Amino acid sequence: MKRIILFLSAAIMATSVLAQTSQQVNFKSLQKKVDKSNVRIQHEKRSLKYKTWLSHGELMLDVYDAMTLSTQSGMSVPEFDLIVGKPNEQKEFEKDGITITEYKMDRVNFYFINGSLEYWTFTDNLVDEPLVVAYESFMKAEELDEKGKANKSLAEMLTRLKFANISEGTSNYAKKDYKAATDYFGRAVEVGQNPLVSQVDTIVIYYAGLSAQLDTDYETAISYYKKAIDYGYEGGEGNIYYNLFDAYQSLERAEEGLDYLETGFIKFPNNQSILYGLINYYINKGDDPTKVLDYINKALETDPNVPSLHFAAGTVHDNLENFDEAVKSYEKALEIKPDFYDAVYNIGVLYFNKGVKYIEEANKVPAREVEKYDSLIAKAHIEFKHSIPYMEQAYGLDPSNEVVVETLRNLYFRYRNESEEYQEKYEKMKKLTKGE
Repeated sequence: MKRIILFLSAAIMATSVLAQTSQQVNFKSLQKKVDKSNVRIQHEKRSLKYKTWLSHGELMLDVYDAMTLSTQSGMSVPEFDLIVGKPNEQKEFEKDGITITEYKMDRVNFYFINGSLEYWTFTDNLVDEPLVVAYESFMKAEELDEKGKANKSLAEMLTRLKFANISEGTSNYAKKDYKAATDYFGRAVEVGQNPLVSQVDTIVIYYAGLSAQLDTDYETAISYYKKAIDYGYEGGEGNIYYNLFDAYQSLERAEEGLDYLETGFIKFPNNQSILYGLINYYINKGDDPTKVLDYINKALETDPNVPSLHFAAGTVHDNLENFDEAVKSYEKALEIKPDFYDAVYNIGVLYFNKGVKYIEEANKVPAREVEKYDSLIAKAHIEFKHSIPYMEQAYGLDPSNEVVVETLRNLYFRYRNESEEYQEKYEKMKKLTKGE
């Protein structure tokens, strides 16, 4: 998953101010302002004035900035140290195999991964959910301001609120609190749709849907995904179409998501998730998965020189165990793109697996049927020999693939007595194999 900050930072930074350290923020003074403002919004007469609620909402934004020290996701450690200041305590720990650096401040802890600020947690809230309170306050101000006198100020405050919600949504997404992330991204979307703001950020809508899906709230995810598509979102190379289908599938309503999967494939034929989604859909329905080939052929009519489309056709035939057609399609992909790793690797695997099947079949032959056994072993050797050049090419394209190294070691071992070349290659792969 690409880090969300890639699309958020520019917009947020445009509305941010220089951060203050927790030592510089006068929380006692801020608390007094909050207390006074709480009294005003409960006052019989003052609570009827839009200015009271506008001021209260703005104060809540100030509170949020103070609580976060006006930091931004993606801020580097040097930037943080320079602008915010040094932490009271710093330590490193590992979570899910990732090294995280924790900065402990007076009321908030910040967490960095690979030198970049990913998320934060509040340890001493000045106000619970200040962004929620701010939104409710601005909505109240808008309701009371019948003549629209505060429209300009409200527009500025709502825009600021929108980006604050995106920032908090990003933080919660990074720490995998997907329910909170959905709420914050969703509120950012809602604020953006306010006529005073009128800003549609389709990628924020998408992440509201993605957060909901990760929280297993599939109905909400579907709603946001559809909204993003309606607004023209097509980022992520078409992943939204597969995600939408997957959400329907999780609700056991896959047929309702099929149209999106089909549309996604037409628009993004290179998306493997969409392709496999189509294949699996037809297989699970007991229908003919070759229908997927119709989509591929339509796409090839438009542009026959797209290697990934030929690869996709090979994948379909591969899944259907149509060996010759699979190899043919993969080879076509390689004609167009000779360094197409997946195509090279898959052909090597096809030949190797075919050889293994002959070996398995030979092992079931009764001892007295020597000729049949020898015939099957001979066929296996043919397939294994066909596999070698493709596996060697795959190794050349990606020497780090342990499966390829192990496969080549097994193949070279099988033929090490045929020539010194195979013996030398076997020794090389043996040294590269883990545990040897």
